[in-house]
Amino acid sequence: MDDVVLGSVVEFLRRVPPFQFLSEERLRQLSKRVEVHYFPRGTTIIRRGGTPPEYLWVVVRGGVKKALRSATGEEIVFEVASEGDLVGVLSSVDGTHGQLDDVAVEDTVCYAIPRSTIEELIATEPAVARFFVGALREWVQASLRALQHQEPGGDGAFMLSAPCRTVARQPLLTCLPDITVREAAQRMSVERVNSIVVVDEQGSGLGILTDWDLRERVIAAGRSLDTPVHEVMSSPLVTIDADRLLLEAVRLLIARRINHLVVTEEGKPFGMLTAFDLLVQQGTSPLFLARAIERETHTERLALVLEQAQRQLIPFLLSRGIRASEIAQLVSEINDRVVARVLGLLEQELGPPPVPYCWLVYGSEGRREQTIRTDQDNGILYADPPTGEEELVRRYFERLGQWAVERLVALGFPPCPGRFSADNPEWVQPLSAWMRKFQRWMAIPEPQSVLNSLIVFDFRGVHGEMGLAVRLRDFVRQELAHSPRFLFHVGAVSTSHPPPVGFLGRFVVERSGEHKNQLDLKLGGTGAIVNLVRLFALEYGVEETNTLARLIALRELRAIEPQLAEDLAQAFEFLLGLRLRVQLEQLQRGEKPSNYVDPRQLSSLDRTLLKEAFRVVGRAQAVVRERFHLEQAGE
Repeated sequence: MDDVVLGSVVEFLRRVPPFQFLSEERLRQLSKRVEVHYFPRGTTIIRRGGTPPEYLWVVVRGGVKKALRSATGEEIVFEVASEGDLVGVLSSVDGTHGQLDDVAVEDTVCYAIPRSTIEELIATEPAVARFFVGALREWVQASLRALQHQEPGGDGAFMLSAPCRTVARQPLLTCLPDITVREAAQRMSVERVNSIVVVDEQGSGLGILTDWDLRERVIAAGRSLDTPVHEVMSSPLVTIDADRLLLEAVRLLIARRINHLVVTEEGKPFGMLTAFDLLVQQGTSPLFLARAIERETHTERLALVLEQAQRQLIPFLLSRGIRASEIAQLVSEINDRVVARVLGLLEQELGPPPVPYCWLVYGSEGRREQTIRTDQDNGILYADPPTGEEELVRRYFERLGQWAVERLVALGFPPCPGRFSADNPEWVQPLSAWMRKFQRWMAIPEPQSVLNSLIVFDFRGVHGEMGLAVRLRDFVRQELAHSPRFLFHVGAVSTSHPPPVGFLGRFVVERSGEHKNQLDLKLGGTGAIVNLVRLFALEYGVEETNTLARLIALRELRAIEPQLAEDLAQAFEFLLGLRLRVQLEQLQRGEKPSNYVDPRQLSSLDRTLLKEAFRVVGRAQAVVRERFHLEQAGE
């Protein structure tokens, strides 16, 4: 490549994220590896489901549409990439199969960067890595939103009939029109978004500032970073009402040739919808897995879908810097779909349920904190049957529970050694019986009742009549308001296992046995945090079951000191991530996943962070002991 051509490549890439973050020397080194690819109009650059490409393309001239064909043969175009846009971020960078058909809409010239070069940049340039991690985080979060709003049991069709509010990203980043471009860009960088909506004092939308505006109207135009935002924003603002259908949003994005659409409620900006959000709903792997589940008619073949999630999806997300809690929520959604599909197929075999019921999960499943599949914790809650039909109804649901647990075991969900599962008649009960059980636990807090509550009180419904689970949750909340003695005993159990770090800051490890020289990351780590946060949630009537969601709710209620809530959240995130990494390594070695780790095998940074996480647990346990006067009780 001669100096003139090299100079033009450098000058072009200097304006394209994430390459704009590179030093001049690194940018020149990158440009020397760039190839120029020409695609005549109609050329398929990436084929949906096809072999992962070996390049990431930057459009220099022309355009590339990202599209797919529906079951009726209709082509749905999600986005048209134009000058300066990237083509093949997910598939080329991460080695995944093509998610959509990427086709040149006109004669197109691209700079092609080899995948190996991109991988090298991600490994050595933190700003580039953050760019791609940010894009992937958007992908995960949008996938999760889409999964949560897609009706289980549907045909898996693209959600064009859903309202825009179901996938609009919130909260919306906004600014006033007189702030400087520098301040707006800093806010966008902190929030890791590529746009900010400009509003007036009343909150009405005036325009939008995007990465493209910054690149073309500020940097390329030589404007000062102190320029007021209203001078360079795109205006007027293109909006769509939150209750309008996604189909209309797609058409508007295509018609206006834009990538950002502001969703409004009562005329005020409410959220953001991008072409990327629409793309992930049809093209991402988590949604593909969910739809594969919903289409499957044989439970044994669902094992292949779950294997793909555990062996491919989880390591892929973890290796790209996605938080363990986000991975757990995404995997929980997939597991929920599997359970719902198994139950739906069983209902076809057994006949329709005689009364409404709700399949409950508890423990880590109930908290949406399960990643590597652990023991089943589930039960059946059904409506009180009509007089005279109690035995008939009981037999139906006991058989349903027995068969469901057996089929889930066959799919790789281990049975519960303590039989906290629906194959045990104790956990297959009508609503009135569940209420009596919980009432007895709270009235007479015997040790076993308290231990049972630590598992079962994290219940949530995943299939059937969800209103039954809501009624049971309301009952628990009302009873707890009159059960201070029960909460005292829960507090005692929640502080019974101190974190495994000694007075001098040394790790307390097992001295003998199978796990000699190892420590348990769950017992005094994640499990301890779960117990402490659950205690506060029960005390304050918080309905959330997820630990991090509970901490947010407790902080808003001022039930816990803000700094301690923040420290607990960070400690939990670190411990959960470390557990997940350790378990994946154990699986790769052909071992059964456990919660034990030898601290000597951790990096010095991980050991430091682990000690700090354990110290946070210790501080929180001290707060609980003081709050519930547990020290005096033990004297």
